[in-house]
Order: sequence, then structure tokens, then C-alpha cells
Amino acid sequence: MASDTVYFNAHSSTTLPSGRTYSHVHIVPTGDKPYILFLHGFPGTSYLWRHQIAHFSACGYGIVVPDLLGYRGSDKPAELEAYRLKKMAEDVITLLEMLGVGNCFAVAHDWGSFLLSRIANYYPDRFLAFTWLAIAYSPPSGPFSVDKINADSEREIGYPFFGYWEFFNDPKTVELVDHNVESFLTLQFASDPEQVKTSFCPYGTARAWVAAGKTSPLPSFISPAEFKTHSSFFSPSYGGSFGPPLNWYKAMLSNVNLADDATIPPQNHHISKPTLFIACAKDYVAVPRLQEQGMRPWVKDLRVKELDSAHWVQLQRRVEVNRALQGFFDEVEG
Repeated sequence: MASDTVYFNAHSSTTLPSGRTYSHVHIVPTGDKPYILFLHGFPGTSYLWRHQIAHFSACGYGIVVPDLLGYRGSDKPAELEAYRLKKMAEDVITLLEMLGVGNCFAVAHDWGSFLLSRIANYYPDRFLAFTWLAIAYSPPSGPFSVDKINADSEREIGYPFFGYWEFFNDPKTVELVDHNVESFLTLQFASDPEQVKTSFCPYGTARAWVAAGKTSPLPSFISPAEFKTHSSFFSPSYGGSFGPPLNWYKAMLSNVNLADDATIPPQNHHISKPTLFIACAKDYVAVPRLQEQGMRPWVKDLRVKELDSAHWVQLQRRVEVNRALQGFFDEVEG
């Protein structure tokens, strides 16, 4: 596929002065177009942005898409302290500087959205504009309590949308999911979005699904070849593991970010740069109205576009996402 070819031809790695290594996609711009930084989530890699990489590089934009800490060819530390959002934000900014990237656009999805939130807090003047997909901007908010989040969501929407975090925090989970890669991934890349609400979010359902080795049909927006490629990045047969990526959850549950968040000036909790939020109507974890409700008081210049999509909107609605991003970039660039 053309998107895969562009992606793999531009994939390499860079070692930062700290000694930390990040694999990434890097494509230089043509003409006077700026760069776009894309940040992926879980369970993903830079490969999840392949359609955006192909589209926007063809339009002349520069592209930087790191495999975030714990993923693919990037370093995979075991200690949870390494997954502090402030430290990973510093790594991303250092990577941009080493690649010669000036002020640029930033686009994030899923866990990348949490990271971009802190990047925006720590480096508010480093970017031209921000886009969050599915998961909205979230300001520092004190101690993180998944129990409170789940209790609130059960009361608000009838189920705990972070119920699976209990499974992800279990030390036995890594071995289970590493031996059932296809089951674990088809649970989340579901052809039926309702599967996430019934078999992933509620307590115990994700564990039961993977322990039974259940699988579901692939959605139409992921080909068998693409799924095989994506799976290989996590499969022990190819040297992969879900262990390091799951450290993002464990670090958040351990509140490793609390002291760092307390140092962010209150004025930096607010986002003043132009901002686009692309919501997903069929996302049962990142429920659109709740995401927008939490984001709106903190963003001065906000645009919201909701698409008829499940969580993986950059794949499922790639044309609409690319069009929305292009229109937003054009508006910001004037």
C-alpha cells in the first residue's frame, strides 16, 4: 500500500543527548510548509498515523512521528519513573530540536493526547496550534483516581469506561496478552464498536476475553496485512511485548506526575493557541460530550468536529480527519 511505503521509507531512529533512543518517522517539508508532530496512543505505534503521514507529506508538510517511550524501536525502560509525562515531554521537544523542527502543528490521539496536554502546559509557545483526537485536552487536576473516574462514569453513562485499567495494572497481564496478541488487539480494534462497551470497559471483561483467546472480525478500515504488521510490533515472536506500553497506565495509577504537575503555573493550564478537537461519536471510552465538557473551560480558541467513528478515527475516517486537519492548518496559517 502507498501509505505503508511512505511510512517505512521514512522510519529511522535518533539518540538524544540523555542517551534515550526514539525510533520515529521524519520527513522534511518542501517549500515553506511547517512541520506536523503526531503522537500515538495505546496499543499503537507511529504506524497508526500512516495515512496522515502519506497525505500531509505529499502536501509538502514536514512530518515527525515518534514511537513513544516503550514502543517499537524506542527505548523500553522498566521503571515507572521513566514514564513521567514531564520527562517524556522533554524528550519529544529535544527530538524536535535535534531534527531541526521549529514551531509546528501538534496532533495527538489516545495516550498521545495526555502527553500533548502536558507538552502544551510546559511548552505553550512551541507550537502553532493543537489538535486532539478522541481524547481531549486535560489540565493538571491533582491526584489521579481511576476508582473515582469509574464511579463517576457508572453514574453518568452506566458503565465504568476505565474498568479495564484494573486488568492492565495486574502483573500477570503482560504474560497473558503477550501470548494472545491477536485476541488482545481484536478486542480493541473491533468491527463492532459496541464490543468495547460490553467486553473491554466493564470490570473483568477484558481479562475474560483474552484468557479465553477470543477474537473478533477486523473492521473494514484495517486490512489483514495491516493488522499483521501492527501485531508484529507487539508480538514476542518479533521481539515485542505489551509490557513497556502498559507502564504508561501503571505510572499514571502510581501518580508519578503529581509533583511535576504541581509546578505548572496556573496560567499554563489554559490553552491560548488555536485548538481543534475531533470527537468520535461511537467511542465508548472517550465519550464525546464528556470529553468536550472537560476541555471547553480550559481552551480559549476551540473548534469541535464530531465524526461518525469509533476510537481509531485516524484510520476509520482517514479522509475526513485529513480534510479537517488541512482546513484547520490552512486557517491557522492564514
